[in-house]
This record gives sequence, C-alpha cells and structure tokens, in this order.
Amino acid sequence: MKKITLVLCCLMLSGCAVAMSASRSASKGDTAIIQEGAERMFIEDTFGPPNMTSSLDDGKTKVIYKIDPDAHSTGARGAAVAEHLVADVLTLGLWEIVGTPLELAAQDEYTNYIIIYGKDNKIEKVETIR
Repeated sequence: MKKITLVLCCLMLSGCAVAMSASRSASKGDTAIIQEGAERMFIEDTFGPPNMTSSLDDGKTKVIYKIDPDAHSTGARGAAVAEHLVADVLTLGLWEIVGTPLELAAQDEYTNYIIIYGKDNKIEKVETIR
C-alpha cells in the first residue's frame, strides 16, 4: 500500500495540467484588425495598452504588442481546466502522465506586432515577428 501511495504522490507532483491550463493567456481579440489604415483608438480598445511605445523622429509612433494569436477565450480555458480536473479525479492523478505533456505541447506562442502609427494615429506599417 505504501508503494502505491508513493507512486501516486510522485505522479501527482510531477506536473499539474490543471494549473498549466489555467495559466495560459486569454484571447485579447482578433488580430486580423491590425492592418494598415486602422485607427489607434480601435486597436487600443481591443488589445489594451501596448507592451512598448516609442516616439520616432518624424512625429510617428512605434508600438509593440506581444499577443498569442491562437489564444483561447476565457470560457474555453475554463472548460479545459474543468476537463483536466475531472480527468485527474477520475484517474486518481494518473491523468497527469498524459495531461502535462499535452499542456507543455500547447503552450502559448507569442507574436510581436510592431506597429507604426502616422501623425493621424492610423496604422502606416505592421510587422509581425514570431
């Protein structure tokens, strides 16, 4: 009995798919709206303040957003957390053998969106870097 308990404890402590799933980034919005001619106010309303802002010599503004374009909505994240939790309970923690590698493989992949706004606060140029 002690060996079974020890094995189960080791498996449960090896990783936590529930926590990993819960800590993934939530979707901020559709990145397709980041295109030339879009208004700065519309972009900031959708994605919030940029990660970095700098003024350029010619009066233009350069901003950088770090976004996961494949992020899930809060509801989808909640469903994934519930699925991992139920699977953990039903398998007495053995789900972690499968769930943790699944969550590791599905970690966030951020894309940097480098946006140049003109003096009129409209996007003049967009560059994406994965």
